[in-house]
Amino acid sequence: MRRAISVACVLLASLLVLLFLRIRASLPGDTGPLIREKYDGWSGVLRLWVYEGWEANATGWLNRAISAFEKEHEGVYIQARKVDAEALRAFASSGVNPPDMILFPPGLLDNPEALAAVGELPELRPGLAGCAGGYAAPVLMGGYAWVYDRQALDGPPEKGDTAVCAPAGAYASPPAAYMLLSTGTREAEVELEAPGLDLGLPASAEAGKASPVNEDAYGAFTRGEVPALAATQAEVRRLTALAETGRGPDWTAAATGEAMLADQLLLLGIVDWPREDIGGRQALCREFLLHLLDAETQEALDICGALPVIEGLRVYGGENGCAALEAAASLPLLIPPVFGQEGQEALAAVSGAFLNGEIDAAEGLARLRAAFSR
Repeated sequence: MRRAISVACVLLASLLVLLFLRIRASLPGDTGPLIREKYDGWSGVLRLWVYEGWEANATGWLNRAISAFEKEHEGVYIQARKVDAEALRAFASSGVNPPDMILFPPGLLDNPEALAAVGELPELRPGLAGCAGGYAAPVLMGGYAWVYDRQALDGPPEKGDTAVCAPAGAYASPPAAYMLLSTGTREAEVELEAPGLDLGLPASAEAGKASPVNEDAYGAFTRGEVPALAATQAEVRRLTALAETGRGPDWTAAATGEAMLADQLLLLGIVDWPREDIGGRQALCREFLLHLLDAETQEALDICGALPVIEGLRVYGGENGCAALEAAASLPLLIPPVFGQEGQEALAAVSGAFLNGEIDAAEGLARLRAAFSR
């Protein structure tokens, strides 16, 4: 009896072994070799450095885009890290292992050295495709528009209406945007100056001349001290959140002028640095760039209030303040040089001359166009 049981156990074990081998043979093998073959023998983590100071918080949008890309590329992961301007400028010279990709604004890098050509791109808004000479591509943008109190003004500010803007930042110039919003059929000028506020007028300004540049421009508008504000997407989002709580002015937004300043770009560059399987990494980076420029990914920019860079794509509707920003982006774009400091210097000089009353808005626009076309 015991011998019969032993024989039965041996036969059962043999059957289980055969069954296991058959099931294993029917399962897909290790996908790693296939991935490595597809991407020139490499797969793994791609490191992405993101400029931390971009005004509109695009982290949620970027994380969503990364997650979708990773699902489509099994075995590939993108590690995004926020870094400051100094780290980005030194990404190729600091001695630290550089990232595979960088996201940066115009004017941060001096030149495209250590960046690879991005290759063919989908159709972008006019002027954006070649703005970096083929060594980077914009993936999102910010904008500028008037926001105004409907109880104080019948429309966006005209000549004689009081309006303000924030001072210029490191990579955004509300004073220059204020000037451009004043071109065309409407021209805003400031006649009043709130007492006790440092308006940030350049030192060369005429004595006693009021300036629209206000350190607390957003606060001045929400407190009802001025009826209009030259706003970015950051102020529009804050005003929208404030309105949802039942506070703040009864505001709306509008696009005016003959051009929109497109200095709030965020561009993706692919690092060209000697390392293992560089060809495979760069191929993946280009695929990720095209993923960011895919219509579905661009449509998701509404989660952070940014604007798409794809030609003909609209993501906002109604009277939403972001819709006015998007309408402004349909105007001819005034794009500063991506590499070097010349763009920021020109914006500061021309907007300063406008604020000082030395030139009007139309001449300021002409000067910027000439400076940016060199």
